[in-house]
Amino acid sequence: MIEAYLIGILERSERLSYYVGSRGWGFILTWAHRIAGLILILYMLFHVYTLSGLYNPEAFASKMKFFDNFIFTFLEWGLAVPVIFHALNGTRLILYEGFHVRQDAVMIRWVFVLSTIYILTLGLLMLIGNQQVSAGFFWLVVAIASAILSTIIYRKIWHTQNVMLWKLQRVSGGLLLPLVSGHMFFMHLNYKAGHDVDTIMARISAPGMKILDVAFVSVVFFHAGFGLYTVVGDYVEHRLLRSGLTILMSFILGVFAYAGVKLILSV
Repeated sequence: MIEAYLIGILERSERLSYYVGSRGWGFILTWAHRIAGLILILYMLFHVYTLSGLYNPEAFASKMKFFDNFIFTFLEWGLAVPVIFHALNGTRLILYEGFHVRQDAVMIRWVFVLSTIYILTLGLLMLIGNQQVSAGFFWLVVAIASAILSTIIYRKIWHTQNVMLWKLQRVSGGLLLPLVSGHMFFMHLNYKAGHDVDTIMARISAPGMKILDVAFVSVVFFHAGFGLYTVVGDYVEHRLLRSGLTILMSFILGVFAYAGVKLILSV
């Protein structure tokens, strides 16, 4: 029912209907995947900037009070849409490219179904409130899931003829599927973990979490950078402009990645 409702909304757009009829839903989802990725990159930069306030815990606590209202809570929940869609559709693309799973209609249906379940479950947890989930146990499970998934992808694609960066992008996608979706889930299973300065400081200060967070930031920025590089390569034909945009994007992402890693190691 939900799937039919969403498809009905999309098909009422004349332009979307044209592309669905001429190029298929895979084309539409590829564009949606890239748009969701761009949204997440902008949020990631904003997130690093916001967390830099931890250098001054009192100022950070004051900033969190400003964000503690219905509007920002709704936006936090809304962010789950591009997060889980990008993650699951990325998994669909990996299955298609690396594992030759060609049942595209079935995979697209499951992207919509699982995304809807994730979004509604997250909303329910946010309404229920703080669940006091153990950070150590939760992230151990997530880290194991990430390691298993990325290893499966690595073993499947590493000996193919594709370029190295393409392979690393797919392996990093396998790492990030549990990490990113798990990160958002954890922040709302345990509300203080993402909003209370003392809880955040205690979490970041733990040696195991420092290792995981540094790896997380490094993989996220690589994945984002190569994704942007691919988009620019596909749509910018002028060679000098393409090179200039690539250098600019690399510089910006490099600065923010350094700031994120420095924050994790310094706090």
